[in-house]
Amino acid sequence: MNADRGRWAAYPTHLAAKGTLRDGTLVSVRPIHAADLRLECAFVAGLSSQTRYERLLSARRLLPGELRRLTRIDYRRDMALVAQREGAPALLGVARYVRLDDPSGAEIALVVGDAWQGRGLGELLLRRLLDAARQHDLDRLEGLTLSTNLRMLALARKLGFAAHRELQDATLTGLSCRLAPARLRAS
Repeated sequence: MNADRGRWAAYPTHLAAKGTLRDGTLVSVRPIHAADLRLECAFVAGLSSQTRYERLLSARRLLPGELRRLTRIDYRRDMALVAQREGAPALLGVARYVRLDDPSGAEIALVVGDAWQGRGLGELLLRRLLDAARQHDLDRLEGLTLSTNLRMLALARKLGFAAHRELQDATLTGLSCRLAPARLRAS
């Protein structure tokens, strides 16, 4: 990891925030870091098969190398925000973007642990991710979800994403959102 420090951006502490869910639960949202590997592994292992399928678009399990990559973020390019209950180490949800080949855009993903769904955590995480994307001068975010994932479709639309059926696969719905980067909103 020390060799990586020179080529990767510093941990973005400015993205850490507190939030309150609809049921009054206090949560912390912060960027993920490599030391979260065990927490990420436990989080993914604890997802129901339905939630895992909705996130990965398949029933497969993640390999150890994939899990490591989920926690080792080059913050100059990508971002992953995790939510934790105040005073508890377990992860409740994760929102991330990964830059596309066109560096002005990124692909998003969001997953909320089964016990925390329906409480507003997904909205809190996705709003914070949108803010981070704007701060990092992204112009657009896009993603895919199952066409049957009505909660994700409703949340995405609520936060300004357009939804469109994928021509190649009707079981998938594409999501896209244009962003006004922070530098433009400030002027």
